[in-house]
Amino acid sequence: MAGMHRIRLLREPEPPRSGGSLCRFGVQDKKGAMHDGVPRADGLTQFDLELTVVGDADLGPPDFGGPFVSGPRGERFLYLSWQRIDGAGLLNRIKVRLADVDWGLVRAAQGRGLEADLRGVGAGGGKRPVEWHLIDA
Repeated sequence: MAGMHRIRLLREPEPPRSGGSLCRFGVQDKKGAMHDGVPRADGLTQFDLELTVVGDADLGPPDFGGPFVSGPRGERFLYLSWQRIDGAGLLNRIKVRLADVDWGLVRAAQGRGLEADLRGVGAGGGKRPVEWHLIDA
């Protein structure tokens, strides 16, 4: 089952530890470029992404792709990052696992989307499960 799938990430824009640096908050693409989200009235920042999904349920888990997907097959993830405005690199980032999206969720999300609420999630996270919820497109 291949196709495009809508993914939404939500998180407060404050970095886990700022160290006093002014930062830009965004989702990081494979080339390291930052992409801004949309501030919401509830104080969260929303990122809406389109990811490709390929594979066959009989042959293994879904495999995600697209300009924002990082990591090897079976361990794909997205990065939410805080980039120092002064150009001194990244302050911190969160790895948002895609391994928690199984074929059942992929099928259920057809014509809809999946959302991860990452409030309070600290830096790293590549091993921490992500709870995904269905949303209306």
